[in-house]
Amino acid sequence: MRQEVQEFCNKQQWVEDIYEFLKAWNSQKLEDLRGSPISDYVKLVRKLKNWQERVSNMPVELLTKTKLLLLSGRDVQEELESKLNNLRKNILEQVKNECWSRNQQLMKKLTEFLRVFQTINLDIHAIAQCSQKLNEANEQYCHLEEQVEYVRSLHDLIRNHCVLFISENETLDIALLDLWEAFQFERSQVSEFLLSKRHAIVPKLQQLMAAALAELEGLLVKALSGPFMDPSQEQRSTEQQLGALENQFLNTLSNFNALCYAYRSFTGTDLHRLHFHLGMGCPTKIRVGTWGLVSSVILNKP
Repeated sequence: MRQEVQEFCNKQQWVEDIYEFLKAWNSQKLEDLRGSPISDYVKLVRKLKNWQERVSNMPVELLTKTKLLLLSGRDVQEELESKLNNLRKNILEQVKNECWSRNQQLMKKLTEFLRVFQTINLDIHAIAQCSQKLNEANEQYCHLEEQVEYVRSLHDLIRNHCVLFISENETLDIALLDLWEAFQFERSQVSEFLLSKRHAIVPKLQQLMAAALAELEGLLVKALSGPFMDPSQEQRSTEQQLGALENQFLNTLSNFNALCYAYRSFTGTDLHRLHFHLGMGCPTKIRVGTWGLVSSVILNKP
């Protein structure tokens, strides 16, 4: 009888591995799975499924030949089935949440690229913005492609391992794929358009940058002359006027930087050569510092 019991227990030795795994599992390990390679998710989900099937089919009773002893492992079986099932559900629920979140973030980013690409026209400011966005798209392309593949793999994981694969998941998967294909097409179209217009765009950018630079210089000169330097002027009025000038200065500077970015993307000219080409006496960063110094001196004058 003792030998029968020992043999029965030895055959169920594999159950210890499941107990040890479940004992070591915690919420932090589940959280650490976020962003893991899809293969890690698949391996874990399959392992749990195999364990579930094995536990469901395990012998749970032993009646000795003498019929003096009846061993029952039904409680153990039910406990393991419940814990394995709950754990698998939690993992797949996290996969669904991560899939939805990443899907939404990607679609938002791709939609923003498309918005700029699809509104391009011959307006030089629109071209500058589009050129900047195209550079961002080119720099991020490999990462975006990896993210799209990752999210679509999450969709596949849900499709293959969730009993209830709702139509919303399928819709999101299709929408992401359509958006990704549209992004690739529009990116190619915009690149060709900008290349074909390069001969006309570059001189226009130079003209606009020179005009913006002249406006920045003019604003600095204006802040250093007239009522701003008159100590008899009312302080509050001076602050308000200077604040308006500062807003104009910063808006012009933002426009100038966007034009510079577009110019560099078209020509490959670095910042120092660009300053020289435009006849800049000093970089725009120094001008920003100068504006801050001017504002400080004026607002704190006796």
